[in-house]
Amino acid sequence: MKVCLLADATCIHTKRIAEGLTRRGHFVRVVSHKTDYIRGVTVDKFAVPGFSLRYPARWHGRWAMHMHRLMRTHDVVHMNFLNDWGLTPEIAAAGCLVVSPWGSDIVKPPDLDAYPDGLPELRRALLHMASAVVVYGRPFMDVVARFGEMDASEFMSVPLGVDAAAFTLVGEEQRRPLTVGFFKGFKAVYGPNVWIEALPRVLAAVPAARFDMVGKGPMLDACRARVRELGVEAAVNWVPYQPHEAVPDMLGSWALSVMPSFSEAFGVAALECAAMRTPVVASRVCGFLETVRDGETGLLVPPGDPTALADAVVRLLGDDDLRMRLGATGRAIVEAEYDWPVCVDRLLDSYDVALSRSETRLAGV
Repeated sequence: MKVCLLADATCIHTKRIAEGLTRRGHFVRVVSHKTDYIRGVTVDKFAVPGFSLRYPARWHGRWAMHMHRLMRTHDVVHMNFLNDWGLTPEIAAAGCLVVSPWGSDIVKPPDLDAYPDGLPELRRALLHMASAVVVYGRPFMDVVARFGEMDASEFMSVPLGVDAAAFTLVGEEQRRPLTVGFFKGFKAVYGPNVWIEALPRVLAAVPAARFDMVGKGPMLDACRARVRELGVEAAVNWVPYQPHEAVPDMLGSWALSVMPSFSEAFGVAALECAAMRTPVVASRVCGFLETVRDGETGLLVPPGDPTALADAVVRLLGDDDLRMRLGATGRAIVEAEYDWPVCVDRLLDSYDVALSRSETRLAGV
């Protein structure tokens, strides 16, 4: 099968999807506005072709011809994130289009006042153009259906999953028993400010607790400043952004992880923690309803509530047996339901369904 991914080549999820398909023997091309190396995959920077015998039209015409060619020369074109690639219903109908919303493309981030005029309508149109809508997580399907004014039963759910072989805890002895990690990134949607407001309450109950704050983002400087204002800087360790291959060891060193997000389409980071037997305290929002099982693999708290977040963290820090039980259950669930090779199988199954629908449409049935 020849697959074209319209996606961000620098994104770890794009890399994992592309490499997973390639390992199954499929040809994969990633067309991206930002390029990066992906092993075994053809990565092309998106650009409108210059005037030539193949593309003799004006600029907009050449753009349309280029997208039409991508549709015709690949068995499946899979758009990850609902960006404006210049597709029209006529271009989409030239091949098999699969689309996957990622979250912020249909759920407005908290730091964004409003989407630009016409953008929601464009993204809604992309959903309707597709031969299949693939959603990375079951709870998010209803959100997509409401946004697109569509029937969620027509969608297919494919979890992003975890490479359980790579995310394996070597031994509990590497853990720091009172260390809590945050690694979602310093963006408003991930609630780093909520977690920082919770720190004094955690320290009042567990004075020896320590906090790893990992990553980068537009809120980092403000978060650092607020930590100083609260007088808890001695308990906070600021860690630079870590490459994905370093994440397993990092997660395996923590007693637990916090994810106080305001919105999550899926929450694969919670599954990565589960694979490492690291319980999660997360917001009770869409994606985490699937990837964090309250009382089984972690604890869910109301979003935007530092007190509830702190109390859940204190509960886990004070109960070694509970942490170990949640961690063991999380690992078992990842192995049974979310191991990456199984997820690739499900993605390929969704492509088969999309191809069948596309062929039926072209036949006029």
